[in-house]
Amino acid sequence: MTRMKKKLVCCVVGWLAACCLLLSGSPFVLCSEAGEKLNISASAAVVMDQQTGQVLWAKNPNWRRPMASLTKIMTAVLVLEHCDLNEPVLVSREAARTPGSSMYLRAGASYSVQDLLWGLMLASGNDAAEALAQHVAKTTGDFAVFMNKKAALLGAHNTQFTNPHGLPDDNHYSTAYDMALITRYAMSIPQFAAIVASPRKVISEPMSREEAGETSRPIYNKNRLLWQYEGANGVKTGYTAAAGRCLVASAAKYGRQVIVVVLDAPRMWEDAAALLTYGLEEFENLRVVEKGQSVGTIGVAQGLSDIIPAVSAQDVWVTVPKSQRDALEVDYIIYEGITAPIQKWAPVGKLQVKTGDDVLAEVPLLAGKEVADRTLGGFLKHFSRRLHRLLLAP
Repeated sequence: MTRMKKKLVCCVVGWLAACCLLLSGSPFVLCSEAGEKLNISASAAVVMDQQTGQVLWAKNPNWRRPMASLTKIMTAVLVLEHCDLNEPVLVSREAARTPGSSMYLRAGASYSVQDLLWGLMLASGNDAAEALAQHVAKTTGDFAVFMNKKAALLGAHNTQFTNPHGLPDDNHYSTAYDMALITRYAMSIPQFAAIVASPRKVISEPMSREEAGETSRPIYNKNRLLWQYEGANGVKTGYTAAAGRCLVASAAKYGRQVIVVVLDAPRMWEDAAALLTYGLEEFENLRVVEKGQSVGTIGVAQGLSDIIPAVSAQDVWVTVPKSQRDALEVDYIIYEGITAPIQKWAPVGKLQVKTGDDVLAEVPLLAGKEVADRTLGGFLKHFSRRLHRLLLAP
């Protein structure tokens, strides 16, 4: 492969290079000067931009820890992907007797999937988690298999689930970074985002067999940031003695959204608020290249054309610190041996947005037009297509 570099000065006022790679295999972490002054009580924490997925601040991001009821974020994702919201769920005796936080389900009663999701994410009902897992996969063990497969697909490789609610188990753990990845995906699901942003919901309560019909009752969200932090829109609290106080929080401002994860955080609410403010106030998102934009030309061997435009396969967004922006470096890596014939939109290389040696974003580069080879067949094919276009022209 060959490389072509250029500096991209896009109304960018500076760039504070990233803090560092925290550990081998850790996420690349952007950090502004304000980030160095943060005093966070959590044993592990991550700030992530929802749009770009870039990590803006981290503390022990890959430390495997119990995550308590943050587990229910993945439970809700799988339920939303496998169930209709109006499906009835029959609550088993086992589910109704699940220990810990509860939405007080009655064994033998039927609730809609939607109402159980409200109880799962607002009231943090372990009974709702158990009932939903049994509804989706018959057993909680089988449901945990689904959870682990989904985690792997999302890149959460330091996560292992053994249950749908987060009750203590030595083999049930995650990391601040993995929980941010899972939550970023979850918040892209409109139904999930609507549930976790709701301070209160009135659900239907089935009456006993001796009584007819149903009644209703309110459920309140345990995430008090929804009342206390401007722009807060989710997502989940958690606590066990082993996990400590845990929280995944999200807020939106200035057209951006930031996700914060704090694990084992004695000052959970204060930590989350400080990290949300840091992520929203200190950074901005920039579109470096648009989808379909030509970023230059590359040479073609043995073709009726010697060069073709190279276009970006998608929009390229990066998150940069506001206070110290500088020039970003765009690196074009062109595959060797670009030889005709070439189909339009064939991959011809990749575009990287970098700061120093660190890659912030990478997308494929595609051929912007077709090129026939220098043979009689190639010439006739090229001539035929040009004639066809001329005949169709008004």
